[in-house]
Amino acid sequence: MVDWEERYIRPAAAWFSTPEVGEAFGVVLSRPYDPARAGITEAAIERRAPLLVAGIEEWPGAPALKRRLDDELPPEQAAHTWEWYVASSLLSVPVHAPNGRILGVLALSSSAFSEEDLRGAEVFANLAGIALDRSELLHREEARRHEELLLNRAAQEIGRSLELDDVYRAIVDQARAVSGLSKVLLLRQEPASRDLDVVAASGVSDRTRAQRFAVGEGMIGRVAATGEPYVSREADREHFLPWVVAAEGIQSFAHVPLSIGPRLFGVLTVADERRGACDDALLARMVAFGRAAAGAIANALDFQRERRVALALTRGFVPGPLAELEGFDAGLVYEPSGHAAGGGDLFGLWRLPSGAVAIVVGDVSGKGIEVAAISSMVRFFIEARMWDAADPAAVMNQTNALLSRRLPGTTFVPVIVAVVDQEHIRWCNAGHTPPVLVSPDATRRELSGTGLPLGVDPDATYTTAEAPLHPGDLVFACTDGLTEARREGRQFGDERLDALLAEHGPTLAPTELVHLLRREAEAWAPSIDDDMVILAVRRRA
Repeated sequence: MVDWEERYIRPAAAWFSTPEVGEAFGVVLSRPYDPARAGITEAAIERRAPLLVAGIEEWPGAPALKRRLDDELPPEQAAHTWEWYVASSLLSVPVHAPNGRILGVLALSSSAFSEEDLRGAEVFANLAGIALDRSELLHREEARRHEELLLNRAAQEIGRSLELDDVYRAIVDQARAVSGLSKVLLLRQEPASRDLDVVAASGVSDRTRAQRFAVGEGMIGRVAATGEPYVSREADREHFLPWVVAAEGIQSFAHVPLSIGPRLFGVLTVADERRGACDDALLARMVAFGRAAAGAIANALDFQRERRVALALTRGFVPGPLAELEGFDAGLVYEPSGHAAGGGDLFGLWRLPSGAVAIVVGDVSGKGIEVAAISSMVRFFIEARMWDAADPAAVMNQTNALLSRRLPGTTFVPVIVAVVDQEHIRWCNAGHTPPVLVSPDATRRELSGTGLPLGVDPDATYTTAEAPLHPGDLVFACTDGLTEARREGRQFGDERLDALLAEHGPTLAPTELVHLLRREAEAWAPSIDDDMVILAVRRRA
C-alpha cells in the first residue's frame, strides 16, 4: 500500500513460502516511494499497468534497483537480496479503487509466471481494490462516528457545570481526551490588557502555567489576533516561541481560538513531543471541540454575571442568620433553586417599632433574575409600609396597589404577612399556602387565606384575621418548594408535612425543625428544582 501524503510504501499483508524468502524480500518492502530510484512497485504504478518481469537482469530498471540495494543495505544483505531477485520472476499489478485511485500493488514472485497468471492476478487485484475501497469507506465512517461520539461526550462533560473554574478544568481534561495528545493549555484573554493568561493546563511545567502571552506574539498570539486556527508547520518554525517549544519538548501543536462571533474568550492549545502528531484532521476535530468549549465558557460567564446582578438586587433582602428576637426562637431554611444567589421566594422576620414581630413569607411566580428582582421589590414594599402600619390588611392593600402597576402581566405573588405579639397573631394571607399554628399539645390551626395573590386584581381587598398566641405556640410557614418536591412524579405533599409537624412541631426547637424538614425533602427528592423557604417561630414559655 502507498501512503500518498507521506509518499511511503508499507506492506499491508505479506506471505513467503520460506523464512529465507521472507528474509530476502522483507527488508525492501517498507521504503519511501521514489520513482527516480524505482523498484518493481514504483514502475507498475507509474505506468498504471501490470508489470511482468520474467528475469530481473532483462528489465531496464535493474541497474538502478541494484544500486539502491547496495546504497541502502549492508553489503551482505544487498547481495543476498539481489540473488533472490535474479532467481525469481516478478509480477506487480496496480490495485485500483473503483474511482481509479491507485491504492498500492499486488506484488508476487515465483520461479516463473505465465500470461494466464498475469490475467488472474489482474482480476484478483481488481477485486482487492473494490474490497479495500469499501473497507476504507467503512473505516472512515466508523472513525467519523467515533469522533462524533467523542465530541458529544466531551461537550456534555464541559457543560455539566456553570462554575467558570470547573468549566476551564473540564475543557482541558476533555481536550486531552479528544486530541489524544500529552499537553493542553487553555488561555483566557484579559479584557483590559488583551494579554493571554493560562487558566488551566495539563502536562506542562509550572513556568509555562505562569506565563503571560501577548496578542500577536508567536503563533499563539497570532491566532488570538486573527481568530484563525493553526497547526504547526516546519516552514513557520522561526515564528514559534523557542523557549516554550524547547522547555516543553514540543514537536507539534495546534492552536484553536475559542470564540462566538466577534467575542473571543481565549485560545486552546494541544501539543505533543511527537513530530507530526498534529495534522489538519486533528485541527478540524479541535475546531469542532472549540465551538462547544466556547459555548460552555459563554454560559458560565453569563451565569456568573447573572449571579452578580442577583446578589446586587437581593443584598439586604436575602438573608444571613435571623436576628435574635427577645421572647421568640426562630429557625430558617432559605434555598434558591440551583443554589443561585437569589430566587423568587421571599421571607422576613423583624421587630417593629411597636415591639411586635413581623413575619413575611411569599413566592413570586416564575424563575430567573427578573423574578429575584421582583421578590426584592415585594419585600421592600412590605417592610417599608409596615414601619408605621401594623395592620396586615392595610399593608397588603397598599402593596397590591403599588405592584399592580409594576408586575409583568403573567406574574403574581402569593404572600402572607403576620404580626405577632405576646398574646396574639394577626395575619393577612394573599393566596399563600396556609401557615400553621401548632400548640404544645399538637393542636393545629391553619392561617387561612384572606385575599387574592398580589398582582392578580388591582382592586382586590384584603382583610386581617386574628388568633390567640400562647407560650410555646409555633408559627410554621413554607413555600411550595417544600411540599412540591418530586420523586418519580409524586410530591412530598401536605400530608407528609402535616405528619412531620404533628410529630416534631411541639418538641423540636425551630432551628432543628426546619433543618429536619429540609433533610426529609432532600431524601424524598434528591434534586429539588424550586426555591424553598421554611420558617418556624415559637413564642417562648
